[in-house]
Amino acid sequence: MNPHLTTRSNSMAHKIHKIAIISDDIEGAVEFYTKKLGLTVMERFANEDDEDYVFLDAGGILLELMPQKTMGRASGFHHISFDVDSVEDSAQDLKNKGVAITKEPFDVGGGTGITLSFFEGPNQLNLQLFHREK
Repeated sequence: MNPHLTTRSNSMAHKIHKIAIISDDIEGAVEFYTKKLGLTVMERFANEDDEDYVFLDAGGILLELMPQKTMGRASGFHHISFDVDSVEDSAQDLKNKGVAITKEPFDVGGGTGITLSFFEGPNQLNLQLFHREK
């Protein structure tokens, strides 16, 4: 049996929720991912600067397109997000395991019911904890 393909039950396992990338051309990126790869736009909203964030269905995992101007970073990978039952509990568990929390849990606001936290993975990879109240 290939150990890389075996799944194990782990109560603290985190499910990948989304992969976020920064784009300097949101409309061009949406066209590419929908027309070339067949992804579907699931949600779209504008920030206070009227710049769009777009969430695409990539087969059970969301692909988030984030506007470069707002993010203030070069285009490319931004973070992987993990869906958890409790951002606060998961962040504390990671702290207890010696993981660096780079942004403590916070509510996104605006009636979204979303709580986030960021932490650092290997090679300084930006990772996120995510929970949305149903």
